[in-house]
Amino acid sequence: MKKIILSILSFGLLTLGQLSAQNRTTVLGTSLVAKIDVTGKWSGKRKQYAPDKRSFIEVFEYEFDLKQEGNIVSGTTTIINRNGEYADMKISGMIVGNKLIFAETEVLGAARPEGKIWCFKHGELYFQRDGENLKLVGSTPSTMEIYNYPCSGGITSLVKVDNSNNTAVLKSAINNETIVDEKISVNVFPNPFMETATISYNLNEDTKVELEVYDMNGRLVTNLASGQQSSGLHLADFDARKSGFMSGIFIVKLTINGETFSRQIVQMR
Repeated sequence: MKKIILSILSFGLLTLGQLSAQNRTTVLGTSLVAKIDVTGKWSGKRKQYAPDKRSFIEVFEYEFDLKQEGNIVSGTTTIINRNGEYADMKISGMIVGNKLIFAETEVLGAARPEGKIWCFKHGELYFQRDGENLKLVGSTPSTMEIYNYPCSGGITSLVKVDNSNNTAVLKSAINNETIVDEKISVNVFPNPFMETATISYNLNEDTKVELEVYDMNGRLVTNLASGQQSSGLHLADFDARKSGFMSGIFIVKLTINGETFSRQIVQMR
């Protein structure tokens, strides 16, 4: 088992637009992601932000070992620093649209110097094609082990170690897949939040809408909107107290005419 330490990780959010700017042809759309086999090992790096969030102070070895059942993902993560200190974490998550939204939930085994604070990483990782490789790339914010208070954060890039089951899907992406822009932005304020958060989104036309909140195990927490809505700005309040949750990480899922948009939100104790 690889060894590592959890350092304080950051809270920046790498958007799909930023990823697109880095490589305009590699982000996979929802239809192709639905055909991908996520199960297996993913290996790569996690860059940890400096306090100014403009540079990085350390690069960690980072690994996912995932199991996919439908759109629900479970498994473990391992993160290793340059000194060989490590943390093995339990992970849960959900594939929503063209993203893997995940959160580390429990320390399974670790070595850390005295006085270090464990932070659980989470994030929205986009599926990308890099030649014949399948990648997960995105921002990985983090929260303290006890109070879900934001730590520093970083950016993660992982490659699927054995990608033989996805070769045909990725080949189809070369000629048929175009960059997918998030036409609808789902915003949450405040995020992190204590008890209530306001979800906002702007519709370009009158359309049918489904607005739901899920926990990290893919269970429906609440349905905030369902039915026809007019164009323009819409607001919805999520009160975690009414849902019986005192703290945690949630997924806001907005479905519009079969298209899915999402955002991860964090509730602090």
